[in-house]
Amino acid sequence: MKATLYVREDPVLLENRIFSGESLYGMKSDTYLYVALRDELAKKGVDLATQDIHPPEDSDLIISLDQPLYFQNFTRTRPSQKLHLILTEPATYYPDNWLSQNHASFDKILTYDYSRVDNKRYFHFYFSIDFEDFPPYKRPSEQDFNDRRLCVLMAAAFGVAKPPKGSGSLLHERYLTLRWFSKHHPDEFDLYTRGISSSVYSSFRGAGLLGKVMPQGIMNLIAAQRKKIFARVDRGSAAPDQKIQTLQRYRFSISYENTGDTPGCLSEKIFDSFAAGCVPIYLGHQEVDRLVPSDCFINRRDFKNHEELYQYTKTMTYQQYTKYLDCIESFLNGSQIKMFSKHVNARSMAEVLLMPV
Repeated sequence: MKATLYVREDPVLLENRIFSGESLYGMKSDTYLYVALRDELAKKGVDLATQDIHPPEDSDLIISLDQPLYFQNFTRTRPSQKLHLILTEPATYYPDNWLSQNHASFDKILTYDYSRVDNKRYFHFYFSIDFEDFPPYKRPSEQDFNDRRLCVLMAAAFGVAKPPKGSGSLLHERYLTLRWFSKHHPDEFDLYTRGISSSVYSSFRGAGLLGKVMPQGIMNLIAAQRKKIFARVDRGSAAPDQKIQTLQRYRFSISYENTGDTPGCLSEKIFDSFAAGCVPIYLGHQEVDRLVPSDCFINRRDFKNHEELYQYTKTMTYQQYTKYLDCIESFLNGSQIKMFSKHVNARSMAEVLLMPV
């Protein structure tokens, strides 16, 4: 059976590059689930390729990856042709993708948002992790703990401007944490990023209106001050295959999701910290403990302000730290972790995608 994975029109994904496992834009590839899915479908006689190789009109099975709008007026070329949608990008940044009316064209929709699942049209999968790519876990000793620096943030996206009211974006919260440490404890906090766009520094809510009433010189001054905030703690970039090794040099990591308003949205950030024996300071959806035991991480929501958070981490003893490590290791070695496996999810997704419609 010929099948199409319809991805966004991006050279790094087309020509089956989404299945290559190569780094994307200088970051570690996060497409390993689709590599596993392609392999799983191949076992069932399905040849999956991107739309430039297998045009949708020529395929028996079409899988749209976060591209529902393209198929709103799509005409199927045969009665048996299946059309399914996989939703991964959060509604915070792609609201149209999650509108029910934009799902009407599809037979089945696969999503990590468990609040939508009915096992009739909406089916669940978990954000998958490439555990095979993790280095062997090494529990930090007390000497390791003493030698480690306090806190690290590894991220590429920041929201310098406050998001609109009601937005689930956590990019501004990530920036506020960076700004606080940069101002108060820059010697205990490190930022690793592949580069901050100059547009981030000059981002303002209502920038168009501000540009008309605020002198350009003042806007440039504010942008320069913001740039200094990043520069005080910026330690450059870390190679895509060195993220875990970098995290192993720190006691705590700032592990904020990009969004906090979508149930089931749980990315690799918290798992990378676990693999490094580094306790994550986590901020994401309020029901994250449905997926990961709450004793495995420090919940940013439990602290009134950054000073309180800092004092909690700064004064933590190794004996207190090991309680988090015990919980992390129990989770990593338990059965619950298996639900995040790329292979487990690829098998369950393949079953749904090949169901009769």
